[in-house]
Amino acid sequence: MTGRIPGRPGAPDQESVGVRTAGAETSSMAVPEAFRALLVAGGRDASRILAQAAQDIDTQSSGSEHRGSLGDAVEVLRDSSVRIEAVRDLLADRDVERPFRVVLMGRTMAGKSTLFEYLSAGDGTRVGDGRQRYSRDFCVRVAKKIGVEIVDTPGVGATDGEEDYEVAFGQVADADLVLWVATDQATQEQTGHALERLADLGKPILVAMNCLTDVTDEIGLMDMLEEPYRVFADAEGNLAPIRRHLSRAGGRYLDAVAIHAQAARLASTGELDADEARILHANSRIDALVGALRLQAESTREQRRIISICDGLRLALLDAAGALADARITASAALKASMGMQLEFRTRAVRRVDDAHEELTAAFAAAVTARERWAETVDVDQDLDKINQRLNGEIAALRAELGRSVADTGRRLRADLKDIAVDVADDWAGLAVDGFRDLDGAGAVWGNRAVKTGGRFALGLGGLALGAKAGAAAGTLLGPGLGTAISVVAGGTIGIASSLLGADRLIDWIGDRTFRSAAEIRKRRRRKIRDQMSERLTKLKGDLVPAAERVRRGWLDAVEEEVARQYAASAVLERSLAVLQRAASEEIEPAIARIDTELACELLRGTGRETVASAVIRATRWRGAGIAVELPRSAFSELELSPAAECVERIVPTSVEGSASTGALQIIRHLAGREVTVHETGPDSLEVVLDEPVAAGVQEAWRALARVHTGVDVRIRETVEGGLRDECPRA
Repeated sequence: MTGRIPGRPGAPDQESVGVRTAGAETSSMAVPEAFRALLVAGGRDASRILAQAAQDIDTQSSGSEHRGSLGDAVEVLRDSSVRIEAVRDLLADRDVERPFRVVLMGRTMAGKSTLFEYLSAGDGTRVGDGRQRYSRDFCVRVAKKIGVEIVDTPGVGATDGEEDYEVAFGQVADADLVLWVATDQATQEQTGHALERLADLGKPILVAMNCLTDVTDEIGLMDMLEEPYRVFADAEGNLAPIRRHLSRAGGRYLDAVAIHAQAARLASTGELDADEARILHANSRIDALVGALRLQAESTREQRRIISICDGLRLALLDAAGALADARITASAALKASMGMQLEFRTRAVRRVDDAHEELTAAFAAAVTARERWAETVDVDQDLDKINQRLNGEIAALRAELGRSVADTGRRLRADLKDIAVDVADDWAGLAVDGFRDLDGAGAVWGNRAVKTGGRFALGLGGLALGAKAGAAAGTLLGPGLGTAISVVAGGTIGIASSLLGADRLIDWIGDRTFRSAAEIRKRRRRKIRDQMSERLTKLKGDLVPAAERVRRGWLDAVEEEVARQYAASAVLERSLAVLQRAASEEIEPAIARIDTELACELLRGTGRETVASAVIRATRWRGAGIAVELPRSAFSELELSPAAECVERIVPTSVEGSASTGALQIIRHLAGREVTVHETGPDSLEVVLDEPVAAGVQEAWRALARVHTGVDVRIRETVEGGLRDECPRA
């Protein structure tokens, strides 16, 4: 398998549920203790691995500017570790020989608790009074007449009922069967979401269409006693939205039974005479539901027990895998943004440094030109001391002007670099990150958190770290590294300019007294001053070129040092990404694969196929599709010729011989139950054509199983009149 896509537990093959063969009854499935022990050990290892990964990332990010961003990943890893440990502890204490467990779920005020009281022969304490959220907890009782365990849960869809929703779904992983109590009223939006989530979780679903006609009312009671068909007239109509919501996630229900729970319970209370109670009981159709529950319990008990033993831990591992996947996506995006910002900042910063160098060179040239003009305007009739004093002052002014040029250019450079850093960070903060999945549990929390705080990653990355430190005084505007370096360069340049000029020795020659007239002396002095100044300024011009280049080099070095520091900080993200990748690909995903493989082997043994079970190389489970098993040729042929139709999960054989595309084709052909036409094939892609339509949700489940088990991207098309029709986009 080239890669595992984290998902949720597989859905049952509802159409193949039936009574197990006599050979299966005496098979080796009667070892749930050993199966549980294997899972408990795996859960302990997975929890430890996630905790260690969290510790590794926390240690690596200590002192890093990415610590805040990576803190979310650490929190998710620790939460996943704690959850898996809690599930492992519950599994270790679980009674593996307990009765078949049925979990009642449905919309609020659908009559779940009334049905629960009837099935468990209760005293009616959980029956509601017409208010939403009457039952706020779950309750477990044994329905002795059926021989099953019944769990009543809060209703879904109530106003402000999010907590009730989670309480109800908290019981699903440990269920052998979900009894969905629907009504003849319209399906609410949140109820639809709950049905889709149930399909995602892959539990078998039995639907009880509960009519709400009030039989405590005399007219309602008479209707149920005399014309029950009128009461049940609308029951079938509400199955359509239930089918629609389930099919969106590739799910279906085992069966649907119309009942009247209130009538069934009233008939059992002794409040009516014997004849009325008997008629009301019969007309409530409750016996049909009881019969369906009994059939499921008797025919699938052992297989469902094995599945429910593993489902809680498997779901926790899948959530952890989803959390790891989203953490990797977010960390990869952060690393990409970090590296991208650094490269872009460097490119734009170097360009701005070159511009600053040109500004500095121009400023140097202007300062020197001003001194050339000074030599033509100096009053040579002054005393030599005054001329020297004026010359010293001009040289001091030149030195100060050169220093100001470097300082002013440096300040503008720092301000511009800050703006560049902020602009670059703004550009990269909007980096589009593909691959976020809307997973339940920790996966969804992480994905939403990553989307909402993507800017926060950018704030700690690359050039923006410079901008984040901006606003300080000169020398620290871009942080201590770059700001200090620019200040040092400025100071060094001023020193170079001063030493080159040698101001105090420039006009010692003016003391010469051999001149014959004042005019000749003035002319001679001006020429001498001009010549001497020109010589010095010419030399200065030549020396200022490498001096300006040294300033440029110093600025560039400071930028490179800052970028290098940011690269070093990004290494924290790289190492953390490696930890996440290792935890997912080397630990959590293989743990899920081991659970799937062991489950497939147990189910095959339970249907009397010991030889095939012993030959399983690996298995992959996907809700709504089944379990794909990889087998050697002989075992593959055996399972192809004699499918495990009595298994509650569809077992899909694939051969270890042949290409990945061949394996994907075997999966699609087996699930479709008929020949399919291969339209196009490649090493990691397959396009097939079906001659009959298949629901989009079911198609997606098929394609997902093929993709996860073989690594092949499958495209399914359907034949329609006049040509082909695309039913699903490419995965």
